[in-house]
Amino acid sequence: MTAGFTLRRALPEDHAAVAREFADYLAFIGDALDAEGLDHDIAHWQEEYDGRTGVLLLVADPAGEVVGTAAVRLLEPGVGELKRMWLRPSCQGRGLGRRLMDACLHEARRLGCRALRLDTQARMEAAVHLYRAYGFSEIPRYNDNHRADIWMERSL
Repeated sequence: MTAGFTLRRALPEDHAAVAREFADYLAFIGDALDAEGLDHDIAHWQEEYDGRTGVLLLVADPAGEVVGTAAVRLLEPGVGELKRMWLRPSCQGRGLGRRLMDACLHEARRLGCRALRLDTQARMEAAVHLYRAYGFSEIPRYNDNHRADIWMERSL
């Protein structure tokens, strides 16, 4: 079901597609961009996910159109964070989330992470199910994300 879909790192020339997907993600969760606060990584994705301290991955459909994102960034030495994991609703249920998670775990290890954290919302049931299937378990709040109501971590 994922035939023809590709995963790759975002490039500067992907700016318009990345901006569109992040806007769709924020609309989906019902919030507005907080460019200098909670969403600093979105507003400044090329600096935040530069390949040295973080990576932004894109999912492209068979026609080459970007239909999803996920990012990994360092929080502190040895500890990373999964961010902005998003697939358009029309692309969910095809196994792309698993492919994207596998790629994120690979990138986290490449960045030197021994643990990977994330925050999410309980209403994102499919995402929470995926995270648990990959061995993430709930932990106490580790950040000030007012959108989140679940915090998770797994060892790498």
